[in-house]
Amino acid sequence: MPAARRLSRTAISALAVGIVLLASACVGLEASAMQTLLDSWKAAPIEQAKAQWGPSQSVQAAPGGTAYVWVDEVPTARAPGTGPRDVRPTDYEAPPASAFCRRKLVAGPDGIIIGGEWSGDGCCVTTVFGRCAALLNPKPVRY
Repeated sequence: MPAARRLSRTAISALAVGIVLLASACVGLEASAMQTLLDSWKAAPIEQAKAQWGPSQSVQAAPGGTAYVWVDEVPTARAPGTGPRDVRPTDYEAPPASAFCRRKLVAGPDGIIIGGEWSGDGCCVTTVFGRCAALLNPKPVRY
């Protein structure tokens, strides 16, 4: 029995390491995808981004220009058996129903985008397809 117990501890350790590595890879993919998305808008007119993304939720003064901010709420997936009809509310604490992504583009005084940043736990992991692909600038400026 001790050999089986060691094997299961080894398997659990390997699984834990795998989960950490997978989470790290996802964070890296998200950062890469969001940087690609923001970089596609550099040197483009802010009016073009607003036409594609819709009106920004807020406009703020920023060093060297004006920051336009968009915030998306993204529904999160639920684990099987954790839906509202599966358990009583007192049986467990429900995970958040949504994640968010805050995107900011900064335009200079001439209205040309000079940079951007993002934050949140529901941002793009890929810009190849889906809602994130629709956020890319279809006509990025080439240097």
